[in-house]
Amino acid sequence: MACSNENNKASPSDSSATGHRRVLIALDGSPLSEHAFQWYLANVRREGDLVIAAHILEPPSLPSFSLKKGFSVPADDWREIILANGRAAKQMEEDLLLRAANLKLKLDFIAESHKRPGEALVDIAWRSGCHLVIMATRGLSDVRRAFLGSVSEHVMRHSNLPVCIVPKPPTADSHEAAGSAAAKGH
Repeated sequence: MACSNENNKASPSDSSATGHRRVLIALDGSPLSEHAFQWYLANVRREGDLVIAAHILEPPSLPSFSLKKGFSVPADDWREIILANGRAAKQMEEDLLLRAANLKLKLDFIAESHKRPGEALVDIAWRSGCHLVIMATRGLSDVRRAFLGSVSEHVMRHSNLPVCIVPKPPTADSHEAAGSAAAKGH
């Protein structure tokens, strides 16, 4: 796990005044972001924390034309894709709020559409007065990360807050590889 507070600037609200922290957790519905949420619960959670669950809806890839109706603009397809993304975000919010109630966890859910998720997360953390950002690595390959950029890297470099990047959970293969390397003296 990587944690960073490179800029070490004061956050917009001071936790010492209230005794409570605001923790932004970036969630995208993936198993990796769920792992980051569980990691927060097991390792970082404090009584009185307010979790800001941030879900960034990236603009969907929309088909540019429809072969079903000639070369017409597929407005109905676009509408359905956009509505499906909205329904998925609403379902995520409802599920999280139910889980938070069962865990006696204060939670606010923020879903925003933005073409640059890293910028959106930094902005939400600032606007919400957060003290800490927790997020998962998306697990991009080196090539994809070079072309697309890393959301977690952007947040770490541009946020004025401590940022914890939770790595993928270990797999049986990674344990075997680590054990094999240790046995060989690497």
